[in-house]
Amino acid sequence: MTAALNGSDFKSHPAAPMDGHASHELLIAILGGTPRLDGARCVGRPELFDPAAPDEAAADAADRHEAAVHLCRACPALAACRAWHDSLKPSQRPAGVIAARAPKPAARPGRPTRKEPA
Repeated sequence: MTAALNGSDFKSHPAAPMDGHASHELLIAILGGTPRLDGARCVGRPELFDPAAPDEAAADAADRHEAAVHLCRACPALAACRAWHDSLKPSQRPAGVIAARAPKPAARPGRPTRKEPA
Protein backbone atom coordinates (compact mmCIF):
# COMPACT_ATOMS: atom_id res chain seq x y z
CA MET A 1 0.00 0.00 0.00
CA THR A 2 1.35 3.43 -0.90
CA ALA A 3 0.74 6.58 1.07
CA ALA A 4 -1.16 9.41 -0.57
CA LEU A 5 0.88 12.55 -1.11
CA ASN A 6 -0.38 16.06 -1.23
CA GLY A 7 1.13 19.00 -3.12
CA SER A 8 3.08 20.28 -0.12
CA ASP A 9 5.02 17.00 0.08
CA PHE A 10 6.65 17.75 -3.27
CA LYS A 11 7.73 21.30 -2.51
CA SER A 12 10.54 20.15 -0.23
CA HIS A 13 11.68 17.28 -2.44
CA PRO A 14 14.72 18.19 -4.61
CA ALA A 15 13.35 16.35 -7.65
CA ALA A 16 9.90 17.87 -7.33
CA PRO A 17 8.24 19.07 -10.51
CA MET A 18 8.17 22.84 -10.93
CA ASP A 19 5.64 25.13 -12.44
CA GLY A 20 6.64 27.13 -15.52
CA HIS A 21 7.61 30.24 -13.56
CA ALA A 22 9.81 28.35 -11.08
CA SER A 23 11.68 26.48 -13.82
CA HIS A 24 12.15 29.73 -15.75
CA GLU A 25 13.62 31.38 -12.64
CA LEU A 26 15.90 28.39 -12.04
CA LEU A 27 17.24 28.55 -15.60
CA ILE A 28 17.90 32.29 -15.25
CA ALA A 29 19.84 31.65 -12.04
CA ILE A 30 21.88 28.84 -13.60
CA LEU A 31 22.63 30.63 -16.86
CA GLY A 32 23.01 34.13 -15.45
CA GLY A 33 26.13 35.77 -16.81
CA THR A 34 26.59 33.22 -19.58
CA PRO A 35 27.36 35.12 -22.78
CA ARG A 36 25.59 34.67 -26.05
CA LEU A 37 28.05 32.79 -28.27
CA ASP A 38 26.68 33.26 -31.77
CA GLY A 39 28.17 30.84 -34.28
CA ALA A 40 29.83 28.68 -31.62
CA ARG A 41 31.11 25.47 -33.19
CA CYS A 42 30.44 23.44 -30.06
CA VAL A 43 26.67 23.71 -30.50
CA GLY A 44 25.20 20.26 -31.04
CA ARG A 45 28.51 18.49 -30.33
CA PRO A 46 28.53 17.93 -26.55
CA GLU A 47 30.01 14.45 -26.93
CA LEU A 48 33.36 15.98 -27.94
CA PHE A 49 33.51 18.56 -25.17
CA ASP A 50 32.24 16.58 -22.17
CA PRO A 51 34.72 15.45 -19.53
CA ALA A 52 35.96 11.88 -19.64
CA ALA A 53 33.46 9.32 -18.44
CA PRO A 54 34.56 7.13 -15.51
CA ASP A 55 34.61 4.05 -17.75
CA GLU A 56 36.20 5.78 -20.77
CA ALA A 57 39.75 4.96 -21.79
CA ALA A 58 42.11 7.89 -21.32
CA ALA A 59 43.23 7.69 -24.96
CA ASP A 60 39.61 7.87 -26.18
CA ALA A 61 38.91 10.94 -24.03
CA ALA A 62 42.14 12.56 -25.24
CA ASP A 63 41.14 11.96 -28.88
CA ARG A 64 37.70 13.50 -28.31
CA HIS A 65 39.19 16.47 -26.52
CA GLU A 66 41.76 17.00 -29.27
CA ALA A 67 38.94 17.16 -31.83
CA ALA A 68 37.05 19.61 -29.60
CA VAL A 69 40.10 21.86 -29.22
CA HIS A 70 40.53 21.81 -33.00
CA LEU A 71 36.93 23.03 -33.44
CA CYS A 72 37.39 25.71 -30.78
CA ARG A 73 40.50 27.16 -32.36
CA ALA A 74 38.55 27.98 -35.54
CA CYS A 75 35.43 29.16 -33.68
CA PRO A 76 34.15 32.71 -34.20
CA ALA A 77 33.02 32.78 -30.55
CA LEU A 78 36.39 31.76 -29.07
CA ALA A 79 37.34 35.18 -27.68
CA ALA A 80 33.96 35.69 -25.95
CA CYS A 81 33.99 32.11 -24.66
CA ARG A 82 37.50 32.48 -23.25
CA ALA A 83 36.67 35.82 -21.62
CA TRP A 84 33.61 34.26 -19.96
CA HIS A 85 35.57 31.20 -18.81
CA ASP A 86 38.36 33.34 -17.40
CA SER A 87 35.85 35.51 -15.51
CA LEU A 88 34.64 32.50 -13.50
CA LYS A 89 36.18 31.32 -10.26
CA PRO A 90 37.97 27.98 -10.79
CA SER A 91 35.29 26.23 -8.73
CA GLN A 92 32.58 27.58 -11.07
CA ARG A 93 34.20 26.55 -14.35
CA PRO A 94 32.51 23.78 -16.29
CA ALA A 95 34.37 20.53 -16.75
CA GLY A 96 35.49 19.34 -20.16
CA VAL A 97 36.89 21.31 -23.09
CA ILE A 98 36.07 25.01 -22.84
CA ALA A 99 37.56 27.82 -24.95
CA ALA A 100 40.08 25.49 -26.65
CA ARG A 101 41.41 24.36 -23.28
CA ALA A 102 41.36 20.63 -22.64
CA PRO A 103 41.26 19.26 -19.10
CA LYS A 104 44.51 17.93 -17.77
CA PRO A 105 44.61 14.14 -17.70
CA ALA A 106 44.23 12.61 -14.27
CA ALA A 107 47.49 11.69 -12.61
CA ARG A 108 48.27 8.02 -12.66
CA PRO A 109 48.04 6.38 -9.26
CA GLY A 110 51.22 5.44 -7.50
CA ARG A 111 54.13 7.05 -5.82
CA PRO A 112 55.57 10.24 -7.27
CA THR A 113 58.73 9.78 -9.27
CA ARG A 114 61.95 11.36 -8.13
CA LYS A 115 63.13 14.12 -10.44
CA GLU A 116 66.61 13.58 -11.79
CA PRO A 117 69.10 16.46 -11.34
CA ALA A 118 69.93 18.30 -14.55
